[in-house]
Amino acid sequence: MNRSIRLQFMTANKMLFDRLNRQILADMIYRNIDFFKTHRIEIVSYFLLIIIAATMRFWDLGSRALHHDESLHAYFSWQLFMGNGYIHNPMMHGPLQFELNAALFYIFGVTDFTARSMYAIFGVVLILCPLLLRNKLGQIGSFSTSLLLAFSPALLYFSRFARNDIFMAVWTFALIAFLWRYLDSGKNKYLYGSAFVLALSFSSKESTYFTVGMISLYLVSVLIYRTMRRLYSQHNFFGISIFEALCKITKTLFFKLYESRSLSNISRETVFLIVMWTVSLPLWSGFIALFQLEGSNFILAAKTGSSIGSPSGGGLVIAAIVIAIAFVIAAIIGLRWNWSVWLRCALLFYVPWLLFHTTFFDNINGAGSGLWQSLGYWIVQQGESRGNQPVYYYLLLTTLYEFLPLIISIIAVIYYFKKRDPFARFLIFWSLATFLIYTMASEKMPWLLVQITLPLIVLSGKLLGDCLKNVRAVNLINLKNISIVSLTLVLIFLLWRLAFLGIDESSNNLSMLILLVLGLLLVLCGFLYVKTQVSYTHCAKLIGVTIGLILFVLTIRSAVLATYKNGDIPVEMLVYTQTSPDVPVLAKHISDIALKTGEKPTVDVDSTSGFQWPWAWYLRDIALAGYPQYGDHLPSGTMEQQVLIIHSQNQLKIQELIEENYGEGQRFRHRWWFPEQTYRNLSLQKIFTSLVDRTAWRRAMDYFIHRELSNKLSSEDAYVYFDDSDMRYFSPRELE
Repeated sequence: MNRSIRLQFMTANKMLFDRLNRQILADMIYRNIDFFKTHRIEIVSYFLLIIIAATMRFWDLGSRALHHDESLHAYFSWQLFMGNGYIHNPMMHGPLQFELNAALFYIFGVTDFTARSMYAIFGVVLILCPLLLRNKLGQIGSFSTSLLLAFSPALLYFSRFARNDIFMAVWTFALIAFLWRYLDSGKNKYLYGSAFVLALSFSSKESTYFTVGMISLYLVSVLIYRTMRRLYSQHNFFGISIFEALCKITKTLFFKLYESRSLSNISRETVFLIVMWTVSLPLWSGFIALFQLEGSNFILAAKTGSSIGSPSGGGLVIAAIVIAIAFVIAAIIGLRWNWSVWLRCALLFYVPWLLFHTTFFDNINGAGSGLWQSLGYWIVQQGESRGNQPVYYYLLLTTLYEFLPLIISIIAVIYYFKKRDPFARFLIFWSLATFLIYTMASEKMPWLLVQITLPLIVLSGKLLGDCLKNVRAVNLINLKNISIVSLTLVLIFLLWRLAFLGIDESSNNLSMLILLVLGLLLVLCGFLYVKTQVSYTHCAKLIGVTIGLILFVLTIRSAVLATYKNGDIPVEMLVYTQTSPDVPVLAKHISDIALKTGEKPTVDVDSTSGFQWPWAWYLRDIALAGYPQYGDHLPSGTMEQQVLIIHSQNQLKIQELIEENYGEGQRFRHRWWFPEQTYRNLSLQKIFTSLVDRTAWRRAMDYFIHRELSNKLSSEDAYVYFDDSDMRYFSPRELE
């Protein structure tokens, strides 16, 4: 009897459980259907945008010649894939990109295309990141941000470039998204996410120190501002001396700090600071290398040699002590705050960080280099001022390529000046702080424009979302609005023609001037008439939107030119000391030799001026290559290599030694670069002079629109020699 009752009870429970499961599943399906119905336009828009963005990032990805830096990253990723391991070297930044590339090589094979594919993937992921801040940016603001990210010239170009800057854009965005989600909700999962993203960021590039410093400065500023407001509301400072006011403030702050010693009941900003700093504090240990004494035996960061940035001698002892102290302080603060949450954050930070830096425990020394040398190396290298660019370099690049988010961001600063919107204020702070940090840093390179562009685009998306959230497209399509847009387009065209009237033209300028002035008067009359039908604000918004759409079209054009037409031709300022297209053509020619003869040809590449790169990548499979430096050691008279690639400055030295066996060499560009004399040594006087010089306007517009330069491109050349006359057919670009 009891058994029968139990069976009936179990059967009833099972039926009830199955019914509940079916109900839950049905509810989930209905909720998803309802969500899709409600947001179908948004979902379809994102889907189409991702398809377009992915196509732009993967299209013809392997055709452009690999840059010097790209070849380094690809080659050592290939070495790791081949089982030769990887040793963390701060000169090439964090190890994560090499390990991800090696995994991609394992899955899809080793090609120029796959060498850049991981970066293209992250470029697509970045476009989805605004969804993490959808509650802050709004529906329109989030999509606007994604749209600007998708077509940004800098972000598109460096999404197709084998450097980890696009990784950093994703990690920075994710970290800031987790910050604001935690400030809004207080949920620990966002602290865990922040710790994990920090580990990935520190494993990618040392610019993470800038990111952590920038976020910390903002949070500390918020805490100081909030404390000062509370002090002002609690105390009456009128009618007392400055000394008495300072005493009151000091006393209140002292008791506030004393009460907070237990780290309980602290603000969310303080909690985020605790997590961010305690998990990463040991990685800041190398910062004390700034204070090493010249000539002492305590070398905290070597300035030369194979281990630049590493401690040696007594410096090793100091480094070990500082790192240990940092670990102890971090653990004490973290455990005292909330031991369970902090331990999870620490594990989520140090487990991936340790795995990546030691290449999954294949290179144990990577833990030490990550803790000290990563920061020590770049402290030492600050004196090198790589790029040696003027202080206005990023302002020039931003104006040239990211003019749309720059203009919208300037408007956003004005728009949010008196509005109490903490998130908008943070975006303004992020944009200004990032621009100032990279402007002040000694190393200035075009790929760092990625970090400057990112906050400008998010701030632009925020403004667009707030201004357009109540606008409906259906309501915009009417005769009045079409008239305003048409008048704006005609006005811009007439002003453009008037600005360049008489420059390089043989037509009747007086007649054209009269026509242009009459046209302007008619357009102004049209605006005055429309003004009587609509409000001034509505008219101004439509004019702004029209100009914005024009600038957006120009942005797309700029992105297409830089990425596809001039991807390895340095008429673009984004193209920095780029490998010439002649190099992959010559590499293909050498590969064809291997196919014809059935044997791998022997090749010597003169490594003068770093010419080993990108040849080490291009010749990884198709040649038995050597990399002597002919500037120091001349080759013997009996050369047995089938192909010689000689730096142009050494060509005359060895011409007599090899001309009998190799004949005449062919000159080609090895690397070339933008004529930087066009923008160096600018001054306020030169700028003001060009503002009233219409010929200077024409030169500027010729470059802005058509990328036409008045100066020739600079290059560093090489000669190629073949020991077989049948192999000598090689067609480099014609040298100017």
